[in-house]
Amino acid sequence: MLMATLLLAFAASLDGLGVGLSYGLRSIKLPWYSLFIIALVSLTVSFSAMVGGHFIVKVFSPALAGHVGAVILLTLGLAIVLEAYCKEGIPEKAVVKLRLPRLGLVIQILKEPVKADADSSGSIGGREAFTLGLALALDSMGIGFGAAAAGFSFLLTPLLLGGSQVLLILVGLCLGRRWRPVKVGWRGAALPGLILIAIGIWRW
Repeated sequence: MLMATLLLAFAASLDGLGVGLSYGLRSIKLPWYSLFIIALVSLTVSFSAMVGGHFIVKVFSPALAGHVGAVILLTLGLAIVLEAYCKEGIPEKAVVKLRLPRLGLVIQILKEPVKADADSSGSIGGREAFTLGLALALDSMGIGFGAAAAGFSFLLTPLLLGGSQVLLILVGLCLGRRWRPVKVGWRGAALPGLILIAIGIWRW
């Protein structure tokens, strides 16, 4: 189960690797407190999603709930693979804006989270880190929901999701500062989906 949870966290956090690579190539800095905010947002969102998935376990029998969770993971995996194949070469845009007047903040939930450096300062501050963390976490929200229904650990999974998100961002930053950009194509973008499909089949 631990290995499956690690693979799940890796699949859910691969976007973070891409973001880190983009930031590294552009020499954008991520202070430690920004990384902490990203981890906290990711942990909170994934935990909330798992609470929703936990209700499925309560309503259905454990065996049926496990099948439901496996189907969710399989569906998400297939959706990721199809999206990667169909949208290769198409530039991505912001899809949602959240306005929080009391905080003086407009949050863009991005399909391309590298745009979180809204002020082009070359560094990701606290508010921008929250935006980035939310953009990354919302992508993996369905994974957390399906994971809970499939019987993954209620506490360990969110912790690993938050930790792996930050870890892969850091790995991406380091690689991006040393490597030239490499186009991985739709197959590379489809990797998280393939991992989710494998986990869904295993949990069935």
